[in-house]
Amino acid sequence: MDRRHFLETLAAGLVVGGSILPAFQSLAGPLFVPVNKDEEGLTPLRRFFAVAIVSFPPKIDVESERLEIDGAVSTPLAVGYDELHQWPQRTQESILRCVGGAQGRARWVGVRLSDLLEKAGMDPDARDVIFYGADEYESSVPVGEAMKQSSMLALRMNDEPLWSKHGAPVRLVMPGMYGYKQVKWLTRIEVTRKNHKGYWEKRGYSDDGRIKS
Repeated sequence: MDRRHFLETLAAGLVVGGSILPAFQSLAGPLFVPVNKDEEGLTPLRRFFAVAIVSFPPKIDVESERLEIDGAVSTPLAVGYDELHQWPQRTQESILRCVGGAQGRARWVGVRLSDLLEKAGMDPDARDVIFYGADEYESSVPVGEAMKQSSMLALRMNDEPLWSKHGAPVRLVMPGMYGYKQVKWLTRIEVTRKNHKGYWEKRGYSDDGRIKS
């Protein structure tokens, strides 16, 4: 783990022996880390926290690889990463918050997750939607959360193409959910009829993931 990554991770969670430990629900509460803001109230990308289970961002070949949507759907999809820019685009501003306290506000541009799921034709008995990243990280949310109009696959952040450390070429953005639910470097979306526990959920994080105000 390089020094910059270590410091970013330390600001967002707990680090012991080079490994990130889960912030269990028994913690007294997150200590929010102050961040710089620009004139629009957004967190500059160079100051925006980034946490991952790998030391360096994975590389996705946008020319040859595809984002897959499969599982309990009637029409599995394999969408080219460049094709996502041709889908109707949504713009929204929201706060991304880590369970450890780090947070930042960004303007996101991307595709509504519900547009892709509706195109794939979800099974009416579907329960969870699972998101897989190129870093072998995964998490899931209930179908109801995935279908919210604010749930999106982000392609741009603060009017710039998504940076590598923030999940390029595409990442999940779900306002109101903690950062560990918002998977970066997306490669696959799976619809399932069962409850699914992801990487951190298996290690003690809440399966709910919603920020309680």
